[in-house]
Amino acid sequence: MNIGSLLIGSSNVEQMKSWYRAAFSVTENDGGAFAFGAVQLFIEEHSEVSGPNNDAARIIINLDVDDCRALEAHLLTQDVTWVRKVEQMPFGLIGTLADPDGNYVQIIQWGANPESHQD
Repeated sequence: MNIGSLLIGSSNVEQMKSWYRAAFSVTENDGGAFAFGAVQLFIEEHSEVSGPNNDAARIIINLDVDDCRALEAHLLTQDVTWVRKVEQMPFGLIGTLADPDGNYVQIIQWGANPESHQD
């Protein structure tokens, strides 16, 4: 069994999609989803969702990245809200952003150590 897709319900679909396109340099596939590896991320209207997420930490999207500092540099040129700036942890580098609806997205470079990047 695999997780094939995730759905972010939003009343602000076009702004959300524009943000994900710009932040992570992704485009929608033929099904309308952003492909992050084998997992598809759908952003669609949902009848029970409106306005910002009031419980942003309940579900967090973790993106495994090869170069956290390079993505951080790109994100600093975008209109993003940092919840937690990229920092070194024992397991690697991690930073947390909030998308336009307030959902948390973490960028993680597993195994990164202080010698492999500049602070």
